[in-house]
Amino acid sequence: MSVYQESYHLPEFTYEYEKLKIDKRGPVYVCAFDDAQNLNAMSYKQMAEFNDFLIKVRMDKDCRVIVLTGEGRSFCAGFNLNDLALDPPEDMGRIQRDFYIMQRMCSDQIVNMRRCEQPIIGALKGYAVGGGLSISCACDLRVLGESYKMNAGYLSIGYTGTDMGGAFFLPKIVGYARAAEILMNPARHDAQQLLDWGFANRVVADDDVLETAVAMAEDMCKQTAPFGLRLTKECLQTSLDGTSFENVIKMENRNQVLASNTNDGIMGTLKMNPHNKQDVKDNPDKYAFHNM
Repeated sequence: MSVYQESYHLPEFTYEYEKLKIDKRGPVYVCAFDDAQNLNAMSYKQMAEFNDFLIKVRMDKDCRVIVLTGEGRSFCAGFNLNDLALDPPEDMGRIQRDFYIMQRMCSDQIVNMRRCEQPIIGALKGYAVGGGLSISCACDLRVLGESYKMNAGYLSIGYTGTDMGGAFFLPKIVGYARAAEILMNPARHDAQQLLDWGFANRVVADDDVLETAVAMAEDMCKQTAPFGLRLTKECLQTSLDGTSFENVIKMENRNQVLASNTNDGIMGTLKMNPHNKQDVKDNPDKYAFHNM
């Protein structure tokens, strides 16, 4: 435990899970759904662990960007039907269980992805069905493997096509008409079509998905100040709410003032000053970004 944690009584950021794998690559944390034999379908355990990770990692100053992926040949094949068939607790009816536990646990994943201050880059291949579609939509950037296929699988079992924030994010990503085509029909949509529609930032071979996403994350970390990057995500996410132009400008103004008065902002400005060109060359660590 560091002095930072001891002095401020913060928890030690350990991430030990059964259905989730966390690989720390410096400031980039790779979070992988780890239930490949079930196509990473959302079991209660997997969802609970993912929510736990997202809540904790917000306070982890060492994590600057998250890459989200799935082990095996699927990103996430929707809800785990074995868990869906579980009887409710003895002191809780099915409707109460579905409302207070199942549905809330599902949707909290998206709520916590949005609250998470670090950008989340999806490294996605294989199936993204139902909840897998919604989690894909909640990523800030997406690298798709050639095998990636997503669909609103809920429709196939008599449920609605909108769940876990899909109706919030998808129209903003691909437009209303295309979102309606995806969410009103359980047909599968492949990576190339989704790239053409603006859903993906890249489409690459399946074997290259993870490393492409990690490279994007590492480049993001090298080029940005940690605090400035977090504030950028906050403002972009706020803009999705349909808030007014004036409110977005106010947030941008606030964030620029905050960032410009951090040590990173001050040193970044000095770095750009032509009079400091030789000092920047001689002392690169002096001008490097440091502060979360």
